[in-house]
Amino acid sequence: MKTIRRELNIVPESFMSVAKYLPSDTYAVFDIETTGLSASFSTVILSGFVLVSNGKAELIQYFAETPMEEKDLLMASSELISSVSYLVTYNGKYFDVPFINKRCARYGIEIKTPFNLDLYNIFKYYSPLGKILPKLGQKDLEEYAGISGLRQDKINGEISIDLYENYQFNRSPELEKQILLHNSDDVEQLLRLMALIKNCDMDRAFFKSGFPIDGGLITDMALKGQDLIIRGLSHNPVEYIGFPSSENPLLIYAHKSDGTFEITAPCETKEKSVYLDLLPLIDSSNSPATNAAYAESQPGGLEKEYAQLINCAGFVNNYLILKEDGTPRYSEINALAKYLANITLKEITN
Repeated sequence: MKTIRRELNIVPESFMSVAKYLPSDTYAVFDIETTGLSASFSTVILSGFVLVSNGKAELIQYFAETPMEEKDLLMASSELISSVSYLVTYNGKYFDVPFINKRCARYGIEIKTPFNLDLYNIFKYYSPLGKILPKLGQKDLEEYAGISGLRQDKINGEISIDLYENYQFNRSPELEKQILLHNSDDVEQLLRLMALIKNCDMDRAFFKSGFPIDGGLITDMALKGQDLIIRGLSHNPVEYIGFPSSENPLLIYAHKSDGTFEITAPCETKEKSVYLDLLPLIDSSNSPATNAAYAESQPGGLEKEYAQLINCAGFVNNYLILKEDGTPRYSEINALAKYLANITLKEITN
């Protein structure tokens, strides 16, 4: 297996709309090349990353010179993937991530896949691009963004498979160069395409996709009637049931068997608006799961999350507006879900 590392002269952009959900600046843009579309019958021949850390970008590629080196490639890739806070992919939700997870499972390789920020899904559903462009292939977006001239490779994934098959017979340096270039251009260009995030509704995107929290992952949120329902996965599963009381208005379920949890916060409604009184949550001295003083007493605390909550535009006179005139306020919903889930998991897993 060959390892290629090269510092890139690309300055990664930072986006507040992403940072409030994914605060770490250590992430990896990720793309794989395979011998086919089925993870059951095909192998990974090349994994490419742009590792972003401390404002710098480094290209890292693991290349299997023969299919027999796939296990070495997967071990190196899984180690890097498991070390970052999140991945950035293009349609990686449906291809790259499940493909490499299945191949790792085949060899018994442990891989801890972090949150996946799939730009294809974001650009398609949470930006105007889905209506502007007839196709949303990565190269179509590069053309739209005016960066297509920075791409040097002239092939696609299908041709890369053919080149790799030929490479098995002659080990041509030129063929290897073309395969590596196709992959490196994909991840480098994808890093540049992150600039389009500024035109996306990221609050709505994270409401739909969920996002990581200190003790796990929020997977689903919903406003149903007079309730805000928050579902997720805990890194430290426990069995727990907490029923609403005068001290604590939350209904909490947590399951040790699968790590899932569910929090129901009662809201108030008026006409087409939904809002939540924060005072019962903040002032419940007998409810550490909703007590701001408890949060502030913790190492590292949750002061930042609480500050985000009360600094929301929808915070008025100790009420947080979650839906206004029938329109959900996704930033407020997400901030509240993050705050309640973080504090709840801290309490029930201690």
